[in-house]
Amino acid sequence: MNKINDKTIYNFLKKLNTLTNYRDLSSQLAKDLLYVTHAFLCTVCLISPANGKIILKKNYCSALCDKKSLLFKEAENTFRVAEELLTSNFETEDAIDYFNSVSQDKIIEPVIYNNNLFGFVALAGFDNTFYKNNIILTGIFMENVNSRLEIINLFEEKEKNLKERIEFLASISHEFKTPLNSIIGFSDILKLKWAGKENYKYADNISKSSRFLLSLIQDVLDVARAESKPMELKYSVFSPSKIISDIIWSFEKTCRGKNIKFNYTLSNVEISADLKRFQQLIYNLISNAVKFSKQDGIITIVTYINEKHEFVFEIKDTGDGISKKDCDKIFNFFSQVNRNQLKRQQGSGVGLAVCKTIAKAHGGDIKFKSRLNHGSTFWFTIPQKF
Repeated sequence: MNKINDKTIYNFLKKLNTLTNYRDLSSQLAKDLLYVTHAFLCTVCLISPANGKIILKKNYCSALCDKKSLLFKEAENTFRVAEELLTSNFETEDAIDYFNSVSQDKIIEPVIYNNNLFGFVALAGFDNTFYKNNIILTGIFMENVNSRLEIINLFEEKEKNLKERIEFLASISHEFKTPLNSIIGFSDILKLKWAGKENYKYADNISKSSRFLLSLIQDVLDVARAESKPMELKYSVFSPSKIISDIIWSFEKTCRGKNIKFNYTLSNVEISADLKRFQQLIYNLISNAVKFSKQDGIITIVTYINEKHEFVFEIKDTGDGISKKDCDKIFNFFSQVNRNQLKRQQGSGVGLAVCKTIAKAHGGDIKFKSRLNHGSTFWFTIPQKF
Protein backbone atom coordinates (compact mmCIF):
# COMPACT_ATOMS: atom_id res chain seq x y z
CA MET A 1 0.00 0.00 0.00
CA ASN A 2 1.47 3.36 -0.97
CA LYS A 3 2.13 6.24 1.40
CA ILE A 4 -0.78 8.32 0.06
CA ASN A 5 -3.21 5.52 0.87
CA ASP A 6 -1.67 4.99 4.31
CA LYS A 7 -2.06 8.68 5.12
CA THR A 8 -5.61 8.82 3.75
CA ILE A 9 -6.68 5.79 5.78
CA TYR A 10 -5.09 7.26 8.92
CA ASN A 11 -6.87 10.60 8.41
CA PHE A 12 -10.18 8.83 7.70
CA LEU A 13 -9.93 6.78 10.89
CA LYS A 14 -9.29 9.97 12.90
CA LYS A 15 -12.36 11.61 11.38
CA LEU A 16 -14.42 8.43 11.75
CA ASN A 17 -14.16 8.64 15.54
CA THR A 18 -15.80 12.09 15.47
CA LEU A 19 -18.74 11.23 13.17
CA THR A 20 -22.13 10.97 14.88
CA ASN A 21 -24.66 10.62 12.05
CA TYR A 22 -25.17 8.54 8.90
CA ARG A 23 -25.08 11.46 6.49
CA ASP A 24 -21.66 12.69 7.63
CA LEU A 25 -20.37 9.11 7.64
CA SER A 26 -21.61 8.55 4.10
CA SER A 27 -20.08 11.79 2.81
CA GLN A 28 -16.67 11.28 4.44
CA LEU A 29 -16.45 7.62 3.44
CA ALA A 30 -17.35 8.33 -0.20
CA LYS A 31 -14.93 11.25 -0.43
CA ASP A 32 -11.96 9.23 0.80
CA LEU A 33 -12.83 6.07 -1.14
CA LEU A 34 -13.15 8.01 -4.40
CA TYR A 35 -9.74 9.53 -3.72
CA VAL A 36 -7.79 6.38 -2.83
CA THR A 37 -9.40 3.98 -5.34
CA HIS A 38 -9.72 6.44 -8.27
CA ALA A 39 -13.33 5.27 -8.72
CA PHE A 40 -15.68 7.50 -10.70
CA LEU A 41 -18.78 6.59 -8.67
CA CYS A 42 -19.45 5.71 -5.04
CA THR A 43 -22.97 4.75 -3.92
CA VAL A 44 -23.92 4.47 -0.26
CA CYS A 45 -27.20 2.81 0.68
CA LEU A 46 -28.34 2.18 4.26
CA ILE A 47 -31.57 0.64 5.53
CA SER A 48 -33.37 0.83 8.86
CA PRO A 49 -32.71 -2.24 11.05
CA ALA A 50 -36.27 -1.86 12.40
CA ASN A 51 -38.34 -1.93 9.20
CA GLY A 52 -35.95 -2.52 6.30
CA LYS A 53 -36.76 0.80 4.66
CA ILE A 54 -34.03 2.97 3.13
CA ILE A 55 -32.81 5.69 5.48
CA LEU A 56 -29.98 6.95 3.25
CA LYS A 57 -29.27 6.53 -0.46
CA LYS A 58 -26.77 8.78 -2.22
CA ASN A 59 -24.48 8.74 -5.26
CA TYR A 60 -21.12 10.48 -5.06
CA CYS A 61 -19.18 11.20 -8.26
CA SER A 62 -15.55 12.04 -8.91
CA ALA A 63 -14.43 14.89 -11.16
CA LEU A 64 -13.93 12.34 -13.99
CA CYS A 65 -17.47 11.00 -13.78
CA ASP A 66 -19.59 11.26 -16.94
CA LYS A 67 -23.22 10.63 -16.01
CA LYS A 68 -24.15 10.19 -19.68
CA SER A 69 -21.61 7.44 -20.31
CA LEU A 70 -22.43 3.76 -20.71
CA LEU A 71 -20.13 2.92 -17.78
CA PHE A 72 -22.11 5.16 -15.43
CA LYS A 73 -25.49 3.79 -16.53
CA GLU A 74 -24.28 0.21 -16.20
CA ALA A 75 -22.94 0.91 -12.69
CA GLU A 76 -26.23 2.57 -11.68
CA ASN A 77 -28.22 -0.46 -12.88
CA THR A 78 -25.93 -2.87 -11.01
CA PHE A 79 -26.21 -0.90 -7.78
CA ARG A 80 -29.99 -0.55 -8.21
CA VAL A 81 -30.33 -4.34 -8.15
CA ALA A 82 -28.35 -4.36 -4.88
CA GLU A 83 -30.76 -1.77 -3.49
CA GLU A 84 -33.79 -3.85 -4.54
CA LEU A 85 -32.34 -6.86 -2.74
CA LEU A 86 -32.06 -4.81 0.45
CA THR A 87 -35.65 -3.58 0.37
CA SER A 88 -37.26 -6.93 -0.49
CA ASN A 89 -37.63 -9.99 1.71
CA PHE A 90 -34.05 -10.94 0.99
CA GLU A 91 -31.76 -13.48 2.56
CA THR A 92 -28.49 -11.93 3.68
CA GLU A 93 -26.53 -14.71 1.95
CA ASP A 94 -28.28 -14.01 -1.37
CA ALA A 95 -27.47 -10.29 -1.17
CA ILE A 96 -23.81 -10.91 -0.37
CA ASP A 97 -23.60 -13.53 -3.17
CA TYR A 98 -24.82 -10.83 -5.56
CA PHE A 99 -22.31 -8.32 -4.17
CA ASN A 100 -19.50 -10.81 -4.85
CA SER A 101 -20.73 -11.60 -8.37
CA VAL A 102 -20.43 -8.13 -9.89
CA SER A 103 -17.96 -7.51 -12.68
CA GLN A 104 -14.33 -6.71 -11.98
CA ASP A 105 -14.71 -2.96 -12.58
CA LYS A 106 -17.06 -2.73 -9.57
CA ILE A 107 -16.89 -3.39 -5.83
CA ILE A 108 -19.90 -3.78 -3.53
CA GLU A 109 -19.07 -4.09 0.17
CA PRO A 110 -21.74 -4.96 2.76
CA VAL A 111 -22.37 -2.68 5.73
CA ILE A 112 -22.85 -4.88 8.80
CA TYR A 113 -24.56 -3.80 12.02
CA ASN A 114 -25.21 -6.22 14.90
CA ASN A 115 -24.33 -9.10 12.57
CA ASN A 116 -27.09 -8.04 10.17
CA LEU A 117 -26.88 -6.55 6.70
CA PHE A 118 -27.47 -2.82 7.15
CA GLY A 119 -26.71 -1.67 3.62
CA PHE A 120 -23.85 -1.49 1.14
CA VAL A 121 -21.12 0.76 -0.22
CA ALA A 122 -20.49 0.37 -3.94
CA LEU A 123 -17.67 1.64 -6.16
CA ALA A 124 -17.29 1.70 -9.95
CA GLY A 125 -13.97 2.03 -11.78
CA PHE A 126 -12.85 2.40 -15.38
CA ASP A 127 -11.35 -1.05 -16.15
CA ASN A 128 -11.23 -4.70 -15.08
CA THR A 129 -8.15 -4.22 -12.86
CA PHE A 130 -10.17 -1.99 -10.51
CA TYR A 131 -11.34 -4.82 -8.23
CA LYS A 132 -7.92 -6.41 -7.87
CA ASN A 133 -6.23 -3.09 -7.07
CA ASN A 134 -8.75 -1.87 -4.51
CA ILE A 135 -10.65 -4.73 -2.80
CA ILE A 136 -8.22 -4.99 0.17
CA LEU A 137 -8.12 -1.21 0.57
CA THR A 138 -11.92 -0.93 0.52
CA GLY A 139 -12.21 -3.78 3.03
CA ILE A 140 -10.00 -1.89 5.51
CA PHE A 141 -12.29 1.14 5.31
CA MET A 142 -15.44 -0.94 5.71
CA GLU A 143 -14.13 -2.96 8.65
CA ASN A 144 -13.66 0.26 10.61
CA VAL A 145 -16.99 1.71 9.45
CA ASN A 146 -18.83 -1.41 10.63
CA SER A 147 -17.21 -1.16 14.07
CA ARG A 148 -18.26 2.53 14.37
CA LEU A 149 -21.88 1.97 13.34
CA GLU A 150 -23.14 1.04 16.80
CA ILE A 151 -21.98 4.37 18.25
CA ILE A 152 -23.40 6.34 15.31
CA ASN A 153 -26.69 4.45 15.63
CA LEU A 154 -26.89 5.44 19.30
CA PHE A 155 -26.34 9.10 18.36
CA GLU A 156 -29.02 8.85 15.67
CA GLU A 157 -31.51 7.30 18.10
CA LYS A 158 -30.73 9.97 20.68
CA GLU A 159 -31.33 12.78 18.16
CA LYS A 160 -34.59 11.19 17.05
CA ASN A 161 -35.79 10.70 20.62
CA LEU A 162 -34.84 14.26 21.60
CA LYS A 163 -36.68 15.70 18.61
CA GLU A 164 -39.78 13.67 19.44
CA ARG A 165 -39.52 14.67 23.09
CA ILE A 166 -39.26 18.39 22.25
CA GLU A 167 -42.24 18.17 19.88
CA PHE A 168 -44.25 16.42 22.58
CA LEU A 169 -43.21 18.91 25.27
CA ALA A 170 -43.97 21.86 23.00
CA SER A 171 -47.43 20.43 22.35
CA ILE A 172 -48.33 19.83 25.99
CA SER A 173 -46.72 23.15 26.93
CA HIS A 174 -49.22 24.93 24.69
CA GLU A 175 -52.09 22.88 26.12
CA PHE A 176 -51.00 23.64 29.70
CA LYS A 177 -50.10 27.30 29.29
CA THR A 178 -53.44 28.37 27.81
CA PRO A 179 -55.60 27.37 30.81
CA LEU A 180 -52.85 28.34 33.27
CA ASN A 181 -52.76 31.89 31.96
CA SER A 182 -56.53 32.07 32.43
CA ILE A 183 -56.25 30.73 35.98
CA ILE A 184 -53.54 33.28 36.80
CA GLY A 185 -55.54 36.13 35.27
CA PHE A 186 -58.79 35.32 37.04
CA SER A 187 -57.08 34.60 40.38
CA ASP A 188 -55.36 38.00 40.19
CA ILE A 189 -58.76 39.61 39.56
CA LEU A 190 -60.12 37.81 42.62
CA LYS A 191 -57.16 39.04 44.67
CA LEU A 192 -58.07 42.62 43.78
CA LYS A 193 -61.74 41.98 44.59
CA TRP A 194 -60.98 40.25 47.89
CA ALA A 195 -58.13 42.48 49.10
CA GLY A 196 -58.19 42.59 52.90
CA LYS A 197 -60.75 39.75 53.13
CA GLU A 198 -60.41 36.14 54.30
CA ASN A 199 -60.76 34.74 50.75
CA TYR A 200 -57.75 36.74 49.56
CA LYS A 201 -55.25 34.12 50.77
CA TYR A 202 -56.97 31.39 48.73
CA ALA A 203 -56.84 33.43 45.53
CA ASP A 204 -53.22 34.33 46.28
CA ASN A 205 -52.35 30.65 46.73
CA ILE A 206 -53.99 29.76 43.40
CA SER A 207 -52.05 32.55 41.66
CA LYS A 208 -48.69 31.57 43.17
CA SER A 209 -49.15 27.84 42.50
CA SER A 210 -50.19 28.50 38.89
CA ARG A 211 -47.20 30.75 38.29
CA PHE A 212 -44.89 28.11 39.76
CA LEU A 213 -46.36 25.46 37.46
CA LEU A 214 -45.97 27.80 34.47
CA SER A 215 -42.28 28.38 35.30
CA LEU A 216 -41.77 24.63 35.74
CA ILE A 217 -43.16 23.95 32.26
CA GLN A 218 -40.79 26.54 30.79
CA ASP A 219 -37.83 25.04 32.68
CA VAL A 220 -38.58 21.57 31.33
CA LEU A 221 -38.74 22.95 27.78
CA ASP A 222 -35.41 24.73 28.31
CA VAL A 223 -33.85 21.48 29.50
CA ALA A 224 -35.06 19.56 26.46
CA ARG A 225 -33.80 22.23 24.07
CA ALA A 226 -30.42 22.42 25.82
CA GLU A 227 -29.97 18.66 25.39
CA SER A 228 -30.83 18.67 21.68
CA LYS A 229 -28.83 21.60 20.34
CA PRO A 230 -26.78 24.60 21.43
CA MET A 231 -28.79 27.46 22.89
CA GLU A 232 -29.44 30.21 20.34
CA LEU A 233 -28.64 33.70 21.61
CA LYS A 234 -29.84 37.12 20.43
CA TYR A 235 -27.27 39.66 21.59
CA SER A 236 -28.13 43.23 22.48
CA VAL A 237 -26.52 45.98 24.56
CA PHE A 238 -28.22 46.94 27.83
CA SER A 239 -27.63 48.10 31.39
CA PRO A 240 -27.56 45.08 33.76
CA SER A 241 -28.05 47.23 36.87
CA LYS A 242 -31.59 48.21 35.76
CA ILE A 243 -32.49 44.57 35.06
CA ILE A 244 -31.14 43.39 38.40
CA SER A 245 -32.85 46.18 40.35
CA ASP A 246 -36.22 45.39 38.77
CA ILE A 247 -35.89 41.67 39.57
CA ILE A 248 -34.89 42.40 43.18
CA TRP A 249 -37.98 44.63 43.49
CA SER A 250 -40.21 41.78 42.20
CA PHE A 251 -39.28 39.74 45.30
CA GLU A 252 -40.08 42.60 47.65
CA LYS A 253 -43.27 41.05 49.04
CA THR A 254 -41.68 37.62 49.64
CA CYS A 255 -38.67 39.22 51.31
CA ARG A 256 -40.88 41.33 53.52
CA GLY A 257 -42.65 38.21 54.73
CA LYS A 258 -39.34 36.58 55.77
CA ASN A 259 -37.71 39.89 56.75
CA ILE A 260 -34.92 39.34 54.21
CA LYS A 261 -32.69 42.34 53.46
CA PHE A 262 -30.87 43.02 50.17
CA ASN A 263 -27.45 44.70 50.08
CA TYR A 264 -26.27 45.34 46.56
CA THR A 265 -23.55 47.24 44.71
CA LEU A 266 -24.13 47.33 40.94
CA SER A 267 -21.54 48.65 38.53
CA ASN A 268 -22.78 51.31 36.12
CA VAL A 269 -21.82 49.61 32.84
CA GLU A 270 -23.46 48.36 29.67
CA ILE A 271 -22.91 44.79 28.52
CA SER A 272 -23.60 42.68 25.45
CA ALA A 273 -25.65 39.51 26.03
CA ASP A 274 -28.98 37.87 25.28
CA LEU A 275 -31.38 40.05 27.30
CA LYS A 276 -34.03 37.37 27.84
CA ARG A 277 -31.51 34.74 28.92
CA PHE A 278 -29.70 37.25 31.13
CA GLN A 279 -32.98 38.01 32.91
CA GLN A 280 -33.53 34.26 33.33
CA LEU A 281 -30.07 33.87 34.86
CA ILE A 282 -30.57 36.70 37.34
CA TYR A 283 -34.12 35.67 38.23
CA ASN A 284 -33.14 32.04 38.93
CA LEU A 285 -30.19 32.99 41.13
CA ILE A 286 -32.10 35.62 43.13
CA SER A 287 -35.10 33.30 43.42
CA ASN A 288 -32.88 30.54 44.85
CA ALA A 289 -31.24 32.95 47.30
CA VAL A 290 -34.63 34.17 48.53
CA LYS A 291 -36.10 30.68 48.62
CA PHE A 292 -33.32 29.16 50.71
CA SER A 293 -32.60 32.14 52.94
CA LYS A 294 -33.79 31.79 56.51
CA GLN A 295 -35.90 34.27 58.45
CA ASP A 296 -34.12 37.63 58.89
CA GLY A 297 -31.55 36.65 56.25
CA ILE A 298 -29.29 38.93 54.23
CA ILE A 299 -28.64 38.65 50.48
CA THR A 300 -25.63 40.48 49.06
CA ILE A 301 -25.21 41.17 45.34
CA VAL A 302 -22.15 42.62 43.61
CA THR A 303 -21.49 43.18 39.90
CA TYR A 304 -18.25 44.28 38.25
CA ILE A 305 -15.98 43.86 35.23
CA ASN A 306 -12.93 41.70 36.07
CA GLU A 307 -9.41 41.80 34.65
CA LYS A 308 -10.39 39.34 31.89
CA HIS A 309 -13.01 41.81 30.61
CA GLU A 310 -15.83 39.60 31.88
CA PHE A 311 -19.03 40.84 33.45
CA VAL A 312 -19.35 39.21 36.88
CA PHE A 313 -22.56 38.80 38.87
CA GLU A 314 -22.07 37.52 42.43
CA ILE A 315 -24.83 36.71 44.91
CA LYS A 316 -24.33 35.61 48.52
CA ASP A 317 -27.05 34.38 50.86
CA THR A 318 -27.24 33.36 54.52
CA GLY A 319 -29.36 30.30 53.87
CA ASP A 320 -29.08 26.56 54.41
CA GLY A 321 -25.96 26.07 52.29
CA ILE A 322 -24.94 22.90 50.41
CA SER A 323 -23.27 19.80 51.85
CA LYS A 324 -20.00 18.55 50.35
CA LYS A 325 -21.60 15.35 49.05
CA ASP A 326 -24.07 17.40 47.00
CA CYS A 327 -21.60 19.86 45.48
CA ASP A 328 -20.82 17.67 42.45
CA LYS A 329 -24.46 17.45 41.35
CA ILE A 330 -25.62 20.99 42.02
CA PHE A 331 -25.79 21.83 38.28
CA ASN A 332 -27.32 18.51 37.18
CA PHE A 333 -30.76 18.60 35.60
CA PHE A 334 -33.61 17.53 37.90
CA SER A 335 -31.31 17.34 40.90
CA GLN A 336 -32.23 18.95 44.22
CA VAL A 337 -29.74 18.90 47.09
CA ASN A 338 -30.25 18.58 50.83
CA ARG A 339 -33.69 17.03 50.24
CA ASN A 340 -34.12 15.87 53.81
CA GLN A 341 -33.42 19.30 55.24
CA LEU A 342 -35.27 21.29 52.57
CA LYS A 343 -38.58 19.49 52.11
CA ARG A 344 -40.32 22.75 52.83
CA GLN A 345 -38.99 24.27 49.60
CA GLN A 346 -40.60 24.04 46.19
CA GLY A 347 -38.37 23.52 43.19
CA SER A 348 -38.11 21.68 39.88
CA GLY A 349 -34.42 20.88 40.20
CA VAL A 350 -33.60 22.47 36.84
CA GLY A 351 -33.03 26.16 37.59
CA LEU A 352 -29.27 25.99 38.24
CA ALA A 353 -28.77 23.56 35.36
CA VAL A 354 -30.45 26.06 33.02
CA CYS A 355 -28.22 28.82 34.48
CA LYS A 356 -25.15 26.73 33.65
CA THR A 357 -26.39 26.23 30.09
CA ILE A 358 -27.03 29.97 29.62
CA ALA A 359 -23.64 31.02 31.02
CA LYS A 360 -21.81 28.43 28.88
CA ALA A 361 -23.72 29.51 25.76
CA HIS A 362 -22.37 33.06 26.31
CA GLY A 363 -18.82 31.70 26.56
CA GLY A 364 -18.75 32.20 30.34
CA ASP A 365 -19.36 29.95 33.32
CA ILE A 366 -21.11 29.74 36.67
CA LYS A 367 -19.53 28.58 39.92
CA PHE A 368 -20.25 28.54 43.64
CA LYS A 369 -18.88 28.00 47.12
CA SER A 370 -20.94 26.88 50.08
CA ARG A 371 -21.02 25.30 53.52
CA LEU A 372 -23.99 23.49 54.96
CA ASN A 373 -25.92 25.82 57.33
CA HIS A 374 -23.57 28.72 56.47
CA GLY A 375 -25.06 30.01 53.22
CA SER A 376 -23.85 29.98 49.62
CA THR A 377 -22.17 32.29 47.11
CA PHE A 378 -22.87 31.89 43.39
CA TRP A 379 -21.28 33.87 40.59
CA PHE A 380 -21.36 33.80 36.81
CA THR A 381 -19.25 35.43 34.11
CA ILE A 382 -20.11 36.69 30.63
CA PRO A 383 -17.13 37.71 28.41
CA GLN A 384 -17.27 41.24 26.99
CA LYS A 385 -15.47 42.98 24.14
CA PHE A 386 -14.44 46.52 25.00
